[in-house]
Amino acid sequence: MRWMVFIVAACLAVALDMGLSGAMTLRTLGFITPSFAGCLVAFIALFGRTDCVLWGAWVLGVITDLTPGSMEGSQLVFIIGPHALGFTLGAWIILTIRSMVFRNRILTVAVCTMLCVLSSGFVMTIIGLVRYWLPFTGGEVVPFGLGELARVAGDAILSGVLAIPVGWVLFQLMPLWRFDYGVGRRSTV
Repeated sequence: MRWMVFIVAACLAVALDMGLSGAMTLRTLGFITPSFAGCLVAFIALFGRTDCVLWGAWVLGVITDLTPGSMEGSQLVFIIGPHALGFTLGAWIILTIRSMVFRNRILTVAVCTMLCVLSSGFVMTIIGLVRYWLPFTGGEVVPFGLGELARVAGDAILSGVLAIPVGWVLFQLMPLWRFDYGVGRRSTV
């Protein structure tokens, strides 16, 4: 995987998440919002080497955690970790199942995006719960619960729908990525 292409794609995905979140949020269904970054994590997890995928998911999560859209309230408090751990877990889940799926299908990217966003949202919800119950946070963090998990499931479904056109674009740009597929086995006889 070319890291320069990944960094450009990661910055573009985070910028699209930040810039289009207001326009793409479905307010009537509980403020569910799709994730371009989740689409990118699913795509690189389907085709990249294991070490590159895990590092890439972690870097994309850190970039997402450092964006102004992930601030706590009106204060400038950036918490590095929820997206970084969540995207890494989502990438790891896709890495474990990618040998069982047809990689070159857009629907595979959509389903893997849903898995990635669902697992990363679950991690972010658990971190929010832990932070709420810690004594030194002062109770400023809004408690998370079943309503938050339902919103995360909605985010995952909407991200899966978004992954269809985004996956098509990423498949068209496949030669730029130069994913390393390893050496194939050949008979010497």
